[in-house]
Amino acid sequence: MSPTTWILIGLIVVMTVIGGYFMFSGKKSDNQSNEKVLPLKVQAFERLVLYLERIRYAVLVKRVFMPGMSRTDLQFALIQNVQDEFEHNLAQRLYVSESSWFNVVIVKDEVLKSINAAFSENPDADAPTMAQIIASMDNSLIDKAVITIKKEFNTI
Repeated sequence: MSPTTWILIGLIVVMTVIGGYFMFSGKKSDNQSNEKVLPLKVQAFERLVLYLERIRYAVLVKRVFMPGMSRTDLQFALIQNVQDEFEHNLAQRLYVSESSWFNVVIVKDEVLKSINAAFSENPDADAPTMAQIIASMDNSLIDKAVITIKKEFNTI
């Protein structure tokens, strides 16, 4: 064989070894990044379900209402609590699908809208009465959002 053939064979061997190295190291780093991201995804699902559970009307009222509160203070505290909890969990959006995140946003908006509507529809009710009214309202959207999140969680 000529020297050119040996050089060509040598180059092919070197390129194959280099390619294999990069291919192997790339897979290894993909696995490592998946191992790092998976716990964050699990935590995101947990935190979003916890958020949804915390804004259920009965749970929210129990946490926020205090005897002696004015009606205005109750309304403000309920709305502020829902919004603060949402803002606290904004980063979880990175780890869930757009569909799951959209459901969380829809639920949050609906809870805020329903709280304001309850106060508008009952202008003469005092704070304890409003707390009872809100605590007894339906939260079926929360159940649907939790189911969506659980389905997505089961795919990871």
